[in-house]
Amino acid sequence: IKKDRMDARRLGMESLCFLTDPSRTGVDTALVASRAVLFGSAQNDNDDDVEFLADELGVREAILSLVQYGRLNESNDMPPDSDSDEDTTRIHDEEKSFNDILHNLALAVLSNALEVLETHGDDFAPSSESKLSQATNDFLKESKEISHRELIDSLLNVLGQAEAKPHDACLSAQCLRSLLQASKKARRKARDMNAKQIVATALEVGQRTHVKLQTETLGVLRELEKPEDEDREDDN
Repeated sequence: IKKDRMDARRLGMESLCFLTDPSRTGVDTALVASRAVLFGSAQNDNDDDVEFLADELGVREAILSLVQYGRLNESNDMPPDSDSDEDTTRIHDEEKSFNDILHNLALAVLSNALEVLETHGDDFAPSSESKLSQATNDFLKESKEISHRELIDSLLNVLGQAEAKPHDACLSAQCLRSLLQASKKARRKARDMNAKQIVATALEVGQRTHVKLQTETLGVLRELEKPEDEDREDDN
């Protein structure tokens, strides 16, 4: 993903979209790829022959950087010196357009990986005693340590731009629904961030212009409105 050429980066992200989608690549492969995205390691506990450490490739860091900052966080990503302001503007416009594409792909990868965690949580957790709620809380905690920003806050910011970027908002809502459904700690955190108002505004956009966004935001709203005594798990 961190190769210099733009097309290689895009291809890497598109490959991750494919690899984290069980309907396209199979459950076993999707589990391995989703572990890499969420926990930084694609080690399969059931296969001693798998010795691929995603940390070396920075998969998790790249996804978090794109989702939360809209770019790959690399010091050598500055555009080359140019001879005119017009060239500089053009380069920045091209970079922004390209980063917007990568941001969208990263949201899709994260959404896929969280859905795999939700659907196959028993086979997914880093250790057998971990529950889905604990795995989700671990992911949120580690993501903040890596990116120095709350992932739920970043996803809500994307959702808040539903009018301008409804497809990104839809993917963000899918991520949020998975996180909030898995963890009551995540639900409490989202409520503290004024999530209900942000989601309600995005729902209005969906009702007017984007059916899938409407469906996904309704799912997030249901999770936010879930009474605490109906939470199915205990957070550690």
